[in-house]
Amino acid sequence: MSGHGWVNLVRQPARISDFRATTFYDRRFISLHEFAAGNQAGFCSEAPGVHPLRSETHDVTRIVLTLCLGALAVASIPVESALAQSRKKPAAKNAPAKKAPPPPPKVNLPVEAPRTNIKIAPVEPSQREHALRSASIIDGIIERGLEKAGMEPNLLVPDEAFVRRVYLDITGTIPTSREYRSFMASRSPDKRTVLIDKLLNEPGYASHFYNYWADILRIVDKVDNNTYLRPYGDWVKQSLRENKPYDKMVHDMIAAEGRVWENPAVGFTLRDNGMPLDNLNNMVRTFLGTRIGCAQCHDHPFDKWSQNDFYKLAAFVSGTEFRINGKMGINVSDKQIMAASPGEKSPEYRNARSILRMNRPGIWQNARKQLKYPADYQYQNAKPNQLVEASVLWGNSSKPIKPENRREVLADWIASEDNPRFPLTIANRIWKRALGVGVIEPVDDMMDESKPSNPELMDFLVAEMKRVQFNLKEFQRIIYFTKTYQRRATYDDLSPTDSYRFPGPVLRRMSAEQVWDSLVTLTLPNPDQILRPEDESYTSIIGIDGKTTPQQVVAKAAEMQEWRKQDGLLKRKRLYKGAELMRASELPQPLPDAHFLRQFGQSERDSISESHTDGTVPQLLTMFNGQVSHMMLEYGSVMVTDVMAKSGLDDQCEMMFICILSRLPTEEEKAIAVREMRSTMNDKTNKLAGHGNVLWALLNTREFLFVQ
Repeated sequence: MSGHGWVNLVRQPARISDFRATTFYDRRFISLHEFAAGNQAGFCSEAPGVHPLRSETHDVTRIVLTLCLGALAVASIPVESALAQSRKKPAAKNAPAKKAPPPPPKVNLPVEAPRTNIKIAPVEPSQREHALRSASIIDGIIERGLEKAGMEPNLLVPDEAFVRRVYLDITGTIPTSREYRSFMASRSPDKRTVLIDKLLNEPGYASHFYNYWADILRIVDKVDNNTYLRPYGDWVKQSLRENKPYDKMVHDMIAAEGRVWENPAVGFTLRDNGMPLDNLNNMVRTFLGTRIGCAQCHDHPFDKWSQNDFYKLAAFVSGTEFRINGKMGINVSDKQIMAASPGEKSPEYRNARSILRMNRPGIWQNARKQLKYPADYQYQNAKPNQLVEASVLWGNSSKPIKPENRREVLADWIASEDNPRFPLTIANRIWKRALGVGVIEPVDDMMDESKPSNPELMDFLVAEMKRVQFNLKEFQRIIYFTKTYQRRATYDDLSPTDSYRFPGPVLRRMSAEQVWDSLVTLTLPNPDQILRPEDESYTSIIGIDGKTTPQQVVAKAAEMQEWRKQDGLLKRKRLYKGAELMRASELPQPLPDAHFLRQFGQSERDSISESHTDGTVPQLLTMFNGQVSHMMLEYGSVMVTDVMAKSGLDDQCEMMFICILSRLPTEEEKAIAVREMRSTMNDKTNKLAGHGNVLWALLNTREFLFVQ
């Protein structure tokens, strides 16, 4: 094989015109035309009455044209097949001396990126039987509900589909060929249970779970140029690795004070820098599953919350200060910085000013700061400009409320198992994450009128959340152990008026992060070991206190310049054609609009849970001919290595299906794919073009993008 891998092999798109991948369950063909033609982008959107994984017609001409679009942008570089070389006949006895062997192929992938082994808190082996019993109770509740509604549960999903689903749901990526074959080869009756525990113990669990919370918590590296928040995101990620109890995490986020590199949990409040009422609204929506923001200006028109309720709760955060430099005694001024630096236009001066400004944001409780009702307050239960007395929305606070402990009391009330909405909201969220639909919908806009689709199930899930003491890993273990989770996906469109009774999970498209991480898994071995460099050295540079002199700030500015230089050199080791090849959780938060992840639905992190799985034309073009689809076809990629380790076309074809779709091809699929692969073997310039065509076709099917 040449040093170019298979990146430049798609030169004969017409040859693939009759290659079609099929769904796993019904084996009905899915053509690339259907992938491209439905509802603009097609492969992730549903036309009315047409299921995204079902096909009715094929249009060979459009298939050819679609593949041509992807192929036109690919340069034509002669490629010699390593497979063909291995089958050359031995030279004759009197043949001239052989030429020197060609140099080893060039590896264009970032194989020199530093790697780190991650420690992650394991599930407790002694709790497995209890988890299985709880899972069985859940199944019984659901089956009784289905029977009462005259319905039957879906059949259990076959092993091939299960292994792909559980890897995607727990670790956020498709299984490698080795992982797939290991599971399929096992004859153990409890192999699904064993695999679930294994995946919950892997770094990929925390990586994938972090992406989920980053979307909810709107995690960003910076709110603005002066509010640096990366330590907050790292703290969330580390908390998930340690399996910190959820109630402890939430309490820390609400009550935290200080600067973000000293107490990273303050990032939750600093995310809404200078906007305590917006932060309160996001807090209640995220952790208690209801929305009170509308009551800030008037009584809520659709829920029970009054403007008075909102202000009484807002009184808990009214003393929140978002500037901490004065409290810490930092008195260095811009004029002193200029005097100590080489000049106003010097990089030392600019960096020193930046350091000074980054030390301003922080959280502390100002006991003297009290909230008043607005001047235009018009209800009879209070007077305009009257001081507001802090009070919780329901129940009672855990301790007397004082001006100096308001944030602490609020944290105690929200993150308590005695607060009925707190365990209910997180149990409902995690259930939806695994099954695709919450027992109560929407999960973050619950009202008194909101009713669970299965009240007995909701009650049991809440009880289990309390029993495991907000151990989210143990709670998810229970859900994944259920037969309900392990049943075939429901393909039918869900009715907005009828309750979903959970005959199985619902069909879902991969999230942007699952698509990206799967492509990285097809490219680099053990991507969980490639981490974003820690930023402790950076925060040690930017952190100053009341004893720091102007000269020391300018000296730190010079250190910042050197840090940026070294950081750039490290980044180059992770680049492929300008893109950093790491898991989504390790990339900057958020990414630019043009990045693959943003194109596939990762949000800007401006609003809670703003990500989407809608189809777009840029997604289509990126999958056909973007750099990320090239990277896994490079020499040295996991997929190319796995496929070319097989000697025969039949075996190579099977490996392609295993790598991309986590299943073996049908005999018909194999015949079509092998015919395509064989058709270019005599091409002296592109012997592996057929291989590239087949791989590109598989990658661009709906089956690859959907979690069945």
